[in-house]
Amino acid sequence: MSKAACTTIGELAAREGAGTERSVENCHLHFNGPGAAGFGVKRTAMLLPESAMLLIAPGCCGRHGTITAGKSGFEDRMFYLRMDERDIVTGSYIGRISEAARLTVEKANPRALLLCMTCVDALLGTHLESIGKKLERELSVPVVSCFMDPITRESRRAPMVSVQQAIMRCLRQRDTRGDTVSVLGGFVPVDEGSEFRTLLNNAGIRHMREISACESFDEYLKMAEARLNIVIHPQAEASAKDIRKGTGIPYIMWDQDYSPARTARSYETLGSALGVRFDTAAYQKAAGNALAAFAARHPGISFAIGEAITGNPFELAETLLDAGIGVSCVFRVIVTPADKAVISRLNERHPGIPVFSGVHPSMAGADFSHVRADAAIGLDAGYFLPQAVSICWNMERQPLGFEQLTALLDEIERSLASPRSHRELMHGSYLVV
Repeated sequence: MSKAACTTIGELAAREGAGTERSVENCHLHFNGPGAAGFGVKRTAMLLPESAMLLIAPGCCGRHGTITAGKSGFEDRMFYLRMDERDIVTGSYIGRISEAARLTVEKANPRALLLCMTCVDALLGTHLESIGKKLERELSVPVVSCFMDPITRESRRAPMVSVQQAIMRCLRQRDTRGDTVSVLGGFVPVDEGSEFRTLLNNAGIRHMREISACESFDEYLKMAEARLNIVIHPQAEASAKDIRKGTGIPYIMWDQDYSPARTARSYETLGSALGVRFDTAAYQKAAGNALAAFAARHPGISFAIGEAITGNPFELAETLLDAGIGVSCVFRVIVTPADKAVISRLNERHPGIPVFSGVHPSMAGADFSHVRADAAIGLDAGYFLPQAVSICWNMERQPLGFEQLTALLDEIERSLASPRSHRELMHGSYLVV
């Protein structure tokens, strides 16, 4: 067994440029270890309520979609136009899209139709948007296009960016309401017990709209009544810009930080945008005390932090390290511009922390016995470090604000007290290989 290729925090900090880049360079072939879970393009697109998807794809992608739909509960809204080798070579599939779309609408009677193509379209270059506009006129339902194209995931139009834009394109301008905001970028509703909801309600915000919480298409359309859009994941910023252009609704970025101090600053930014002041002192103190108490209960503990988690793995590493808690390594495939400031701060005191890319070919069968980690946060980190207690902390839950830190600490405590095998956690997730 060989050691996996990696870089260090110090090496990342020394790189020039502020754009998106690979954490470990020269990664031309990819190894997809079975440790990631959560939301891909299809599952995210199906957050659009009362919609149906026509997946235009080869059979292998269709099988993947079928399993995803079955595990996620939207199999009755998923339809397929299978492409064979002749379709791909001749382009004959294009002539069948309209008929397949018509049959889909007749069968499902959706309020919106999603046309989705897989990565084969990187070679074909189908003008799916123009086909969609024609179908919209013929079928009298909104038609939006989305693409599963991993080749673009290092670009501004990465698949998870474009699908976030796609599912919000049906919104039309409405009169805004002073008691309404929308949250963009979440995959499941914000925790009911989160202080984020309580503080907004105390500030007079009676309606917090989230696409993942919308039970109908009409409820989804009410997201255009928001006085402000709160973007909780960078992948949704392009969507927020589209909405601002189309409806005039402003937006702010909310960083899903674990640090109580940085979370307090996020509330200040939100308060400025809403013209209110949030009283967060008690929540900040409680979160800080919880972190200090955890560190005192577990002296010498060390964590590996994966990227299949809620929030930014570099920022979580910084939060733990600042509390005196050990971090042995971080997993990150793509380093984004938003990561650079965190990496710069980490470099001041922890330049030697290794950063692994979960898709680098050297990860296949690599020896990680030299990495000391008592627990691994994220299923991707848990896969590579089987000796560590695996902690599933992914997008199936959405704490927000100070609760993000306290909820994670509670989950770590439960996992340390009653460890579950990584295999068991994986089979309980939405993983589809």
